[in-house]
Amino acid sequence: MDSNQVITVTKGRLAGNIVLALLIGTLLPFIAIAQVSLLAPVLMACGILAVRMKVRAGWAPAIALFGAAVGSFMVFMGEALTVALVLAAVLPAIFCALAMQRKQPFFEQMKGGILAYGLGLVAAMLALYLFFGGNMVARFVDLIRQEFARMPDAALQPIVDALNSAFTLSGVRPAEVYTVEIYRGQLSGVLDLMQQTYAQALPGALLSGALLSGVLTVLWGNWTMARLGLATNESFIGMSRWFLPGQVSLGALALWIVGFILAASRYNGGATVYQAVCQLSGSIFAIQALSALDRRMLRGGASLSRRKMMITLMAVAALLLAEFGLVLSLIGAASALFGSHGVFKRPINGERDDQSDRDDPQE
Repeated sequence: MDSNQVITVTKGRLAGNIVLALLIGTLLPFIAIAQVSLLAPVLMACGILAVRMKVRAGWAPAIALFGAAVGSFMVFMGEALTVALVLAAVLPAIFCALAMQRKQPFFEQMKGGILAYGLGLVAAMLALYLFFGGNMVARFVDLIRQEFARMPDAALQPIVDALNSAFTLSGVRPAEVYTVEIYRGQLSGVLDLMQQTYAQALPGALLSGALLSGVLTVLWGNWTMARLGLATNESFIGMSRWFLPGQVSLGALALWIVGFILAASRYNGGATVYQAVCQLSGSIFAIQALSALDRRMLRGGASLSRRKMMITLMAVAALLLAEFGLVLSLIGAASALFGSHGVFKRPINGERDDQSDRDDPQE
């Protein structure tokens, strides 16, 4: 890869990226509400997408996305969540973008990105605690409910149209046409349920979301740089060459065991700890599973487009379907512990590493 190559950004591409950034930033509160309602890992979409745009078209679209997101959050979500957005997504993304710009070694970027998103999350939680006090989850859900009630129907109509289109494509015929009123009622029910359950789900959703946001930001950004010929062999390493360090594998397994013991002992807060460590360790092992799958497909001669499609589909399925995510995590745990580079199986001396020297962005 020629890291000295200069990419010229045309005025059309720059303008298109800025318009897209403004649109995504404006819609970000609704995207955040949709993520929260799933009780799945909460990805910091603002940071992930901003870094991708910065790589493709420079700082202008990234700044436009940050500005639109902050403005939209201020209008729809209030000061507290706007501050949390800046701390948990904007500042970590800027840190990752600068590390990419300096072409730091890939896994140094990865460690730094995960740490940045993790520290940003802690800072955001402290800020929310100062705003909301000890009743943070209840106040948080109430704030979402209030802001959601203030949203005009026109702002929710695109989501409803997308759901109706999805029903049509899937062949599902609901008893009545899906409307904004029905969507409001369903989301209100989700918020009521969330207030009862999210106190347990919140730590795990946020911790695993911060971990995955750091990984995705660094991977997607550097992969894009490699596609453009801007990366070096050190600054980008494809998933087929990812292996969990033994200490991380054993640490994630130990976390899961400790959480299980706390939950089984009915320790006060043990269920919350168990759910948090399950999501965190499960996310770690799911990443290992996806990298192992990528290696197998690469050895089998699968094209880059097919591998990318399969990895993306499985990652999305793991985020949306808890059962599939669990299966993927178990596969990753087995790979991390007993695979060719697992904790309990050392590679045979002289055996060629099963990772590829190709990182595939030029394919």
